[in-house]
Amino acid sequence: MNFQRLLPDCSLPILVTTNSRCAKSLDSLVNWAADNHYLIDQYLYDAGVLLIRGFDVLSATDFKLVSAAISSNLRNYTGGDAPRFDVIDKVYTSTEYPKQLEVLLHNELSYAGWSPDRVFFCCLVTSKSGGETHIADGRRIYNSLDPEVRDRFEKNGITYLQHLWDKTGPSGPGISWQETFETECKATVEDYLYNSSMQFEWTDLGIRTAKTKPASRVHPMTEEKCWYNQADQWHRDMDSPKNLVSGTGELVKNTTQGEQTLGNHVCFGDGSPINTADLYHIREVSKNCEVVFSWQQGDIMVIDNILTMHGRKPFQGDRQVLVAMA
Repeated sequence: MNFQRLLPDCSLPILVTTNSRCAKSLDSLVNWAADNHYLIDQYLYDAGVLLIRGFDVLSATDFKLVSAAISSNLRNYTGGDAPRFDVIDKVYTSTEYPKQLEVLLHNELSYAGWSPDRVFFCCLVTSKSGGETHIADGRRIYNSLDPEVRDRFEKNGITYLQHLWDKTGPSGPGISWQETFETECKATVEDYLYNSSMQFEWTDLGIRTAKTKPASRVHPMTEEKCWYNQADQWHRDMDSPKNLVSGTGELVKNTTQGEQTLGNHVCFGDGSPINTADLYHIREVSKNCEVVFSWQQGDIMVIDNILTMHGRKPFQGDRQVLVAMA
């Protein structure tokens, strides 16, 4: 296999290709991935992202085989709040937000009871224009933030507040609790929340949850600090696809905090409000750190979910990008 930077002036992603026609087969790629965990991990710990390109990856099943060869413990999207559909077991569409909206940089499930170490993407259909899955190095974002802003978040942590609607009642922003937890059994939801040390209460509209998380994380292998949260996308006063009302295509301001309404919000871990000026600063820094490149059909991108943030650019035409997590 050949390893090189995709973009000469960017450390991520690392492009993985082969010059051998025989080695481009799905079986060869799966066997190589299964036999080279250490090598793959070392490149991921350095760059944060691998882009595997030029192999015979044609379907969701092909994608799952490659992903499982790299990380055998693929998991469901339980606890996630983004609209997506399962394509096959443990393989989902990347997001079903309207194509004209941008999904800003984030770490997958950084707000939830669990978060993956690895996130896998696969492009089966390229869009007419746009639709890139942009990425950014969380270490660079962390080091580029105003230290006073960063210190406020690190000192206090972030409490994610969520009020999910019940699909048997009025709909609201985001997806229902049944879709979020991939079950219609309240006891199963409660087990997940108890095991995740999340506060919760059932309401007339659905379920309200709260979880306090750190704003940054130290990578367990590289021991580097990384920006690791979604505060700017959860805050009720910040524009975000998370405020999209299900089934209407309408973006609304939600007022979750302390009120019997539906939607997301964040505050500091001590309950104090987060200044939106800080969140706009975080967005600006993140934007300056993002790396954008066009998908090619059959591409597989492997992301270290602590080291690297990702998002989705608006697009035109058809687009099919799948995701798996481990």
